[in-house]
Amino acid sequence: MRITFYFILFMLIITGVSSCSKGDLIKDPAFGSISISDFTSKKVTVIEGENNQLPVLGETVSLLSGNNRFRFYDDKTLLLDTSLKIEPFKKHKYFILRPNNQSVLRVFDDSLNGFNQETFPAAGSVKISLANFSKSLPDKVNVYITTTTYRAPATEEIKVGEILKVSGSFSGFKTMLTGKDQFLKPIKEFTLTIKDSNDQAVLFTVPLVLPVETATVYLLYLEDKTGVTKPDIRATLLMSK
Repeated sequence: MRITFYFILFMLIITGVSSCSKGDLIKDPAFGSISISDFTSKKVTVIEGENNQLPVLGETVSLLSGNNRFRFYDDKTLLLDTSLKIEPFKKHKYFILRPNNQSVLRVFDDSLNGFNQETFPAAGSVKISLANFSKSLPDKVNVYITTTTYRAPATEEIKVGEILKVSGSFSGFKTMLTGKDQFLKPIKEFTLTIKDSNDQAVLFTVPLVLPVETATVYLLYLEDKTGVTKPDIRATLLMSK
C-alpha cells in the first residue's frame, strides 16, 4: 500500500515538473524582411504597426513575422489600410503603384501578371508585358515597337513587335527580337508608337530604354508625364528579371 502511495506521489511530481518546464519554454520571435518600391506619382509615407514609419522606400527592413498592418499616406490623407504577410527568415519585395492622383493605390509583389513564373526568352530576344495607365490615352491603344540594328554598311530601323488593345490590365507577355550594333552587342533603345485602336491614328511616339544586358523579361506601363505644359506620355519599367 505504501509503495503504491509513493509511486503515485512520484508520478504527480514528475508530471508537475514537466508541465512547468513546458510552460516556461519561450520561443524566440521569428523575423522576416520586406522592401517596398514606390511607383506613385507622389511619394507615399508607409506606417507599419501602430506608429513605425518605414525608412526610405526600397530599402530592406526586418520586421516581426505575421500578417502585419500597413497604412499608406499621401501627406496626411490615408490612401490604404491593409495587411501584408511577413514570412519568417524570408525576404519579400512589394511594389506600390498609383500612376496619377485619381488612381487607387495598389500594393503587389512579383506574382503580378504571372511575372515570377514567366519563362525567359531565347537568346537575342526579350519579353514585354504592357499596361495603359494614362488618362491622356483612350482606354485601349495599339503599340508598335521598333529598334535599330546594324546591317553593313549602316544601321537601320526595324519593327520588332506589336501589342494590340493595350488597356488598364497588363497584357500577355510578347516575345520580341533585339537589335545588334556593329560589335554584336544588343541595342537597348526602343521606340513605342502609340496608335488609336479604332482608327490607327498616331497619338504619341515614346522612347524606351531597357536593361537588355542584365534582364530579358519586363513589366511596363504607359503613364502621363507630370510637370509638362501639354499632354505627354512615358513608358515606365515596373519590374524586370
